[in-house]
Amino acid sequence: MTDDGDVMSNNESMPSGFSMPLGASLYPAPPYEFRRAQQSWVAFEVDPQVIAELLPPGVEPDSDPAVCEAWVCWYPWTTFGPYHESYIMVRVVVDGVRYWYQPVIFTDSEVPLAAGREIWGFAKKLAVQQWDWGGAARGGTRNEQLLFTVERPAGQRIMTYTFAPERPFDAAERESLPVLSFRHIPPSEEGAPPAASELVRLDVEGHLYHAADGTPEFWTGRGSVSFDARSVIDPWHLFTPQRIIGAYWATLDFSLGLGTVVKNYLD
Repeated sequence: MTDDGDVMSNNESMPSGFSMPLGASLYPAPPYEFRRAQQSWVAFEVDPQVIAELLPPGVEPDSDPAVCEAWVCWYPWTTFGPYHESYIMVRVVVDGVRYWYQPVIFTDSEVPLAAGREIWGFAKKLAVQQWDWGGAARGGTRNEQLLFTVERPAGQRIMTYTFAPERPFDAAERESLPVLSFRHIPPSEEGAPPAASELVRLDVEGHLYHAADGTPEFWTGRGSVSFDARSVIDPWHLFTPQRIIGAYWATLDFSLGLGTVVKNYLD
């Protein structure tokens, strides 16, 4: 609004800043850079009927059983600062196009939570997360297993993830699909429609790190994931695997830009 209380016209510029609060942005404009990101994930199958309630209209698994992936991430340097993240991906089809859809995601930092929800619609929540090898941080001995745990609230274990690397993996064998999210902003006025309700496509281009002999830092091995709590607030247990079909780990750089709206539910 202007000083006299009038709403600004479309020709008037907003105060400086890309994100709220105006004049003191929580995060800058994209692209957002990630360096030496460490990511590990387990691919598995689940009953598509069990997870149907977590998918928006028109978004359906592309197979039965549904193919899902549980991802755990340690980002030591990003535009948002360092943080952990974990999420589930479901391989889906929308209007004949295949994607990875992300129904649930946790982070442990304020800035990526706000940016993820506001820009792309990633359904981020804050959780207590730890990336550890062998449980050494808990008094155990270091060993071959990556251990990643998620608690929300602290003390309630939502997910336990393990991975043991065994051999290099050829990145060309992995099918590359865009990521899909659901950006839904409730109305601010009684009786009004949502401020936004749309499916957003995000294409992410990553660059793997390479060892001294030129081998990409992309590994496969044995992995497991369990969803410990049967929480109605954070129902990750709905993704309990029927069968594990692969486990992987990679180190890479990547960049995030704005997405593309592929379906607007308000049209």
